[in-house]
Amino acid sequence: MNIKKIFFMILPFFGCALTIISPGINSNYRLNKTASIRFQEAAFYGSAFYDQSAFFLEYENLKEIIKDPNNATFNKGDFLQIKQFNQNNVNLLYEFCFDKNKDIDIFEDIKYYQFKLNENLPISIVSYFYPYSYFYRGGFIKKNRPYYINDLHPYNEDILKTGNDFQMCIRNIISFNESSQKNKNILEIITPRDLTINFTYDFDKKFVLYKNEEMEFSAK
Repeated sequence: MNIKKIFFMILPFFGCALTIISPGINSNYRLNKTASIRFQEAAFYGSAFYDQSAFFLEYENLKEIIKDPNNATFNKGDFLQIKQFNQNNVNLLYEFCFDKNKDIDIFEDIKYYQFKLNENLPISIVSYFYPYSYFYRGGFIKKNRPYYINDLHPYNEDILKTGNDFQMCIRNIISFNESSQKNKNILEIITPRDLTINFTYDFDKKFVLYKNEEMEFSAK
């Protein structure tokens, strides 16, 4: 199995409309998390900062993610490109956030994540950094907006920050063969500390929108 991992640095990105978490990711495409998080897992990443979510990616949405200027690669001269992905594959995005000030070898940590869709292994995994501005809610950090945005039209060449500090997250675009997908689907994630996390979604000729989603923030 050829698992590809690409790590990205963060550069600015343009503003986006209400209900859009970031370019190409609408909160209606959120997967349903079916397992609670162990305290030890949250403590490893920083309890106040730890957060995770997963989304189904339509190929057209993936094109928007690819165009996000935040996706500058860790290796200078490399770029995330749509040709890395096949529109016939199942593409899912899993994101987790951590305290960037903790002494974590995040590059090493990412290597040991395992993913399965209905017990099928992925074709490829593309991982990159993604920052959000944040606010405090009840002693925890809540994502606000992507940290860098472009000013509104017609000034969208100007880069703005959405806060004075940022919460760091890791995004993973996980691709599976089309045959891996069923009507009822389970995305299984095993962390390096052997915690199993499950997300579910329905697919009936197209993704069945998550009806009970709670939008965490507006990106407008």
